[in-house]
Amino acid sequence: MRNRRLLPALAAAFGIILTAGLSASASTPPTPRAASAVEHALIQRMTRAAAGLDEGPGGTAAGRHTRELGELNLAGGLNADVWAYKNFAYVGTWSGPCPGTGVKIIDVSDPAHPHQVATAAGYPNTSAEDMQVTSVRTASFTGDLLGVGLQDCGLPDQASGLTGLDLWDVTDPAHPTHLGFYDVGPSGGVHELSLTKRTIAGHERVFALAAVPFAEVISTAFTATTRGDFQLIDVTDPRHPALADDWGAGKDGGLPFGAPFFGLPAPFDCTPPPGQAPACRGGFPAAFAHSATPSADGTTAYVAYWDDGAIVLDLTNPDAIRMVGRTIYPAGSEGDTHSAVPNGDSSLLVTTDEDFSPTDRKAAGEPKLVGDTWGFARIWSLADPAHPTRLSNFATPHSLTNKTDGFYAVHNPEVRGNTLYLSWYSDGLRIVDITNPATPREIGFFRPRPTLDPTGFFGPNFGAGGHPIPFDWGVHVVGDRIYLSDINFGLYIVTTTK
Repeated sequence: MRNRRLLPALAAAFGIILTAGLSASASTPPTPRAASAVEHALIQRMTRAAAGLDEGPGGTAAGRHTRELGELNLAGGLNADVWAYKNFAYVGTWSGPCPGTGVKIIDVSDPAHPHQVATAAGYPNTSAEDMQVTSVRTASFTGDLLGVGLQDCGLPDQASGLTGLDLWDVTDPAHPTHLGFYDVGPSGGVHELSLTKRTIAGHERVFALAAVPFAEVISTAFTATTRGDFQLIDVTDPRHPALADDWGAGKDGGLPFGAPFFGLPAPFDCTPPPGQAPACRGGFPAAFAHSATPSADGTTAYVAYWDDGAIVLDLTNPDAIRMVGRTIYPAGSEGDTHSAVPNGDSSLLVTTDEDFSPTDRKAAGEPKLVGDTWGFARIWSLADPAHPTRLSNFATPHSLTNKTDGFYAVHNPEVRGNTLYLSWYSDGLRIVDITNPATPREIGFFRPRPTLDPTGFFGPNFGAGGHPIPFDWGVHVVGDRIYLSDINFGLYIVTTTK
């Protein structure tokens, strides 16, 4: 994508939100409106891209080597990520219309008849997009722990939403019990998270890896305590979570950070340090932590840092995070590292680029570009984690076009053995054999039927205006079941047939 007409609109919107905060001194905390500008940036990006969709239905239901086991339409959307643990699935709520409905807990013991049994982490003016569950056995807590990332939606004329990590006991998922909350401070909140367990000095420790977009910008510009976008939170005692350490691209990595659309001076506008090439690029030029995933042993974090690429961090000492290396984008690429996920032995890393270039250009009134594409997946060797080497790309046929009848960018990846599972917005679920990572091969897919945006949030050319599309956010694999969340519809449960 080479479209920069989006920047003035973003800058104008954020300028209004940040007006009060910009007058704050370094010792004065930002106003809630300044912090909510962060989440507003991500919402504005999605709605702007949606405005570039064509009218009429986008895509049709289809599949290969997959079979649907069951589905559940979830009211009160729009929906976000999905997780599954034991016989229950968990589906989050996106921040766009922000109904404050939290995480929906769904009994999937009979996959043909899933049904919702409870909700957790529902708060006014607050989104709960991402969540994970793990079993914990420590001196402070024994049971199944749910961690939920909370973000301030920034709705006008309402009290500020929550920004942090919310912790729940879901040992009995039908009756979740609140345990604790960690406030990540001045920011939009926790956008994505992962939970990991480690044995340290003979004791089980539990950590949440939290991606807190633009925390370094907001905290450095407006407060006396700088916090990085990546925050490692000790949740061994979930009733009293505490920060173990944090890491920021600027303060700890010597890399560009921030974005030009906040209207702040260097270095907050992603200006590179002296001697470095520019990192930020395209229609959403920015360097911030978007997601974080641990290695299987919990000693390494892979942080998707948008235009800075994927950052490899050493967590061996959780109180002293150390940068190991990062992926480098080839010249002329769009950037937009959305997710970074390793395989089981951390020999490979899969990154996904959330590039909305074709609809961004159309929404800005610009003609389509020959060769312009949507975002796709990249596979890297971690033989030398200080210098990851790109082995291959994987793209769907739609994502290599500039078609605008759906969202054809990749979203979330998950690796199980030699198989890569990808939620690919309007291209649904893609299943890829990466036995030879230099030549990934699609071995199956599932694309659900197009559905409407039930809220009308995206405007007259989308959803309520008669534009149904498949719109798949998250994927999670447990045994032979594949759980797929759809922003418009809800939950699908799928299995492979070959």
